[in-house]
Amino acid sequence: MKRDTALAAAFLGACALISWSWQRAVQDQRSENGDESADVAGYYMVNAGFVSPGPDGQPLYRLDAARMTHGVTSGLVEMEGVRIEYKQPSNSDWIVTAPEGLAQLDWQTLRLQGGVRVVMEPRDQPTIVLDTPALEVDAGTNRAYTEEHVSFSQGPHTVDAEGMTVDLTAGLVRLESRVNGLFKP
Repeated sequence: MKRDTALAAAFLGACALISWSWQRAVQDQRSENGDESADVAGYYMVNAGFVSPGPDGQPLYRLDAARMTHGVTSGLVEMEGVRIEYKQPSNSDWIVTAPEGLAQLDWQTLRLQGGVRVVMEPRDQPTIVLDTPALEVDAGTNRAYTEEHVSFSQGPHTVDAEGMTVDLTAGLVRLESRVNGLFKP
């Protein structure tokens, strides 16, 4: 009988320890006004999106992601399946896609990686496609840039380069160095 009693006591002790550590992980607290709150280590959203306004209050860009994760102490939002539509007043919009990315909590700096594709479809010209392994988007200056390899194509024309800066509102692309292109008639 002592053995059964010892096993039961050990089992009850283990249950108490598990309950205590689970309660410590999500500590329910009462605020000064009596509302309940919980301390959590972070949050995530699935199929999340938001629109960021420009200086005139009109939509500047829309960001959608299959998943966004934010660790409360990290200061960054991790994203998967990222798609950004950057509005242009005069030309077609820029569409930026990437398998993954990071964003500062102010959403002014976005770091995209894992094979980034930037597409612009001008009204009366062939589609522009830019491919690069990584891209940083600065919403404050409306620019995107990379120091990585870039493949640029527009119709039958192709250009490879190292590094690029894109003015997302003016629709200008500047290739930085080692530019090598093929222009077919």
